[in-house]
Amino acid sequence: MNYNGRRLYSVHTREEIREKMMKEVVQISEVFSLSLSDATVILVHLCWNLGKASDRLVDDKEKFLSELGLVGSSDEDLEVTGEGDDNLVSTPFCSHKFSRDCWRDYLSKTLKKKEDERVLSISCLSQDCVASVGPGTVEKLGEPVKEMYERYLLASFMESNKETIKRCPDCDDYAIKRHDEVPSEDFDVVCLCGHIFCWSCQLESHRPVTCNNASLWLNELLYKSRNLARTAKRIKHCPECYSFVENHDGVWKCTDCSVSQPSNDSAIIRHMTLWETSDAALQRSKWDLEAVEEKTMDANCLRELDMKAIREAWMLTVQCRLVLKWSCVFGYFISDYHIAKKEYLDYLREKATANLSKHKETLHEVTDGIISGGGGIIAFREKLGDTTETTGNYFRFFAKTLKDGLCDVKVDAYEDVTTDYWFCDRCTFKNDSFDQECRMCVFSFESPPHVALCNVNSSASSHQQQQVTNVPNK
Repeated sequence: MNYNGRRLYSVHTREEIREKMMKEVVQISEVFSLSLSDATVILVHLCWNLGKASDRLVDDKEKFLSELGLVGSSDEDLEVTGEGDDNLVSTPFCSHKFSRDCWRDYLSKTLKKKEDERVLSISCLSQDCVASVGPGTVEKLGEPVKEMYERYLLASFMESNKETIKRCPDCDDYAIKRHDEVPSEDFDVVCLCGHIFCWSCQLESHRPVTCNNASLWLNELLYKSRNLARTAKRIKHCPECYSFVENHDGVWKCTDCSVSQPSNDSAIIRHMTLWETSDAALQRSKWDLEAVEEKTMDANCLRELDMKAIREAWMLTVQCRLVLKWSCVFGYFISDYHIAKKEYLDYLREKATANLSKHKETLHEVTDGIISGGGGIIAFREKLGDTTETTGNYFRFFAKTLKDGLCDVKVDAYEDVTTDYWFCDRCTFKNDSFDQECRMCVFSFESPPHVALCNVNSSASSHQQQQVTNVPNK
């Protein structure tokens, strides 16, 4: 993905992120003549702020180390227990020795608590002892605790750098690093595991729907719509009073005539049905992608560039299905006041679906031709590039048109009706009549997100860059 010609992010393995973390540890260790363990404790305590760590160590190194419990105790009356027992462990800064089992139990509970509360220091197991526990102590406790502590350190590093580094929400293998020179804004990320998600909220990619509306749909409205759909299957109208008649054990009973179904119930059920149908199509596209990946792996005669091009073309079908799926939710949030926009959205979705079906037909033909190594291989490659570019551009335009609020559609105004509200032409938010500008747009679009479909590079290199051409901001 690109921003003004520059790549927005890169995908890294967890080990590569750990290497970045250790470079900072080594830097502090070498500059200030500290052990790696002490340097780690300092950086965790200061949320991996190298500048702040340097300032504190320059100002008064001994005082700072003492505050963190990184110097030996001067208390001559300190109790010493279990001296000479190899099974007992203490920190380097005190003589409180405890069994490895006690340490493991203590650190297991403490690290879990640290993760929940974001507390930045771990002290000796002995009550009131301020000696710090760092890698030097953990190293003596065996692999399970060491592995747990490593996860804690990496989580601490990523949390402290959460503006630029985020783990993939669907796998434990990769993390995504946003490049420092680009704005921190909403864009889609394609992880090397194949998961596509929103950088801003880390939900599944939900263009053209805002993060707030996507969360509202997933956490509240989808559940509500499914309940309404189940209820609708056992309810009909009374022929006399037109209130609802409910089926109770085979007997239809008329409810109170004053009870009426909310006007938007049918709308939310309709969009939920569209959503679930689109989600099923999305899952089929993912299965198609997996099947094609297996074929390309088995075809040893394929060039790496051909494998990459085939995977990108099939990954595009997954991305397009995501846009179609979330366009159903976008339609739900269009107010009934914008009937023309609803109709235009249905038309656009129908055309986009037809375009994608044509792309998929071409992919089957071209992929089989390239893998089989049949005649006209060059023509197959050109056809693959053409259909990928054409479909990608079409869906970029489709997503941008929706993101911009279908602004080309003229909204019919109720000139003879006085209301105390108005609807935004861009995002359809219902504003109070005294609002001079849309409150949702002012809040959500101060830095308009770029609309782009991500191209996925299939190289096995875990730090491979992801690229896509962005549509310029409106």
